[in-house]
Amino acid sequence: MYQLQEYNINFKSLKDGKHHFHFSIGQLFFKAVEESIIADGDFEIEVELDKKTQMLQLDFNIHGSVKGICDNCLGALTVPVSYQGAVYVKFGIEYDESNEEVIVLPQDESKINIAHLIYEYIVVSMPLRSVHEDYKSCDPEMKARLEEFSGEYHHNDSKEEEITDPRWDALKKLKYNNNK
Repeated sequence: MYQLQEYNINFKSLKDGKHHFHFSIGQLFFKAVEESIIADGDFEIEVELDKKTQMLQLDFNIHGSVKGICDNCLGALTVPVSYQGAVYVKFGIEYDESNEEVIVLPQDESKINIAHLIYEYIVVSMPLRSVHEDYKSCDPEMKARLEEFSGEYHHNDSKEEEITDPRWDALKKLKYNNNK
């Protein structure tokens, strides 16, 4: 079973100064994260830890892609994702992560697991809507179905005449009279 323990950074054994860490993550990482909304992806993560006497600074540089589905056509899709940011680790009485930029670790703690930070940064960096860059890449059958049910679809049958509710016609007349 894939463990997230490999994302532990034992900072107590490190000297003050900058230290670099590299992680490659994929499908096993996302399966190991509880209730992950991502099923598969490939990422390269660079973490620079700057150890100081009273705090740590973790600079993240995350690049990769998530494998998912297109929100338009439900076809397979690869979404590029990148993130750059920092988090500060201070030492206090008890663990506290109430601020998204500062984590407080107990004084006696000797390591920090950054797996949840990596996962969160990937998730918040994903676009709200995942679609193919080019609409032509979408599944043609699904595109036809979408166009059929959109308001822009027109029948080629000239015999069929649009039947409207007379109540709506009366309201449309009022709308056009008020615009004059």
